[in-house]
Amino acid sequence: MLTGRKLALTLAFAVLFAVAFGVSCRGFFPRPTLQSLAVGPATITIQTGSTGNFQQYTAVGTYDTGQAIDSKVTWSVAPVGIVKITAGGLATAETSGQTTVTATSTEIPTIAGSTTLTVVPGGITSIAVSGAGQSVKTGDTFILQAKDQNGDDISASVTWTFYVTGTTTQEAGITPGTAGASGQSFTVGTLSPTVAPVTLDVVASLTTTTGTISSMRIQIMVTG
Repeated sequence: MLTGRKLALTLAFAVLFAVAFGVSCRGFFPRPTLQSLAVGPATITIQTGSTGNFQQYTAVGTYDTGQAIDSKVTWSVAPVGIVKITAGGLATAETSGQTTVTATSTEIPTIAGSTTLTVVPGGITSIAVSGAGQSVKTGDTFILQAKDQNGDDISASVTWTFYVTGTTTQEAGITPGTAGASGQSFTVGTLSPTVAPVTLDVVASLTTTTGTISSMRIQIMVTG
């Protein structure tokens, strides 16, 4: 039977043993340390409208013990206004454009991961380009306009390509400027690979979530 002194010593040894065991366990099982974050899926295109207009993102953390889905992050987009994003990483389209989606660790705020998200106009089935037949010279600025099947201006959303008429050669000497209420402006620079005078075919195209839509070709003349 334990006397009072022996009981006290026994309890003291038990406490010391528990403390030592706890320290030992923490030594054997250290808390994982975050090394980096990756945001996925990468390089996605969604569209405005009521369908195909959202994307769920996840953040995968690489720890010193391996990889795991990481929920201890805050989500942000830049620039703002193209999509809105929830605290859970769900991005919803607001207008066309490109933005960067970023997840930042709440444990180590200096660690973040990001990817790009492109938003294109939804419901586009055809593109018509106006401004054909213009005659311009080096240094001139001219305007072309692209509209969808509803007559809405999508000049700022399409990709403009200039081809030497009768060939598949792209002309790189036409530089896009700003897009305004009347369409997209361009400036005639030094033509390459062709030289003036030359007739150029112009095509406006848009990559949607279901494929690429292109306009019929129109022509402009670069006279000098």
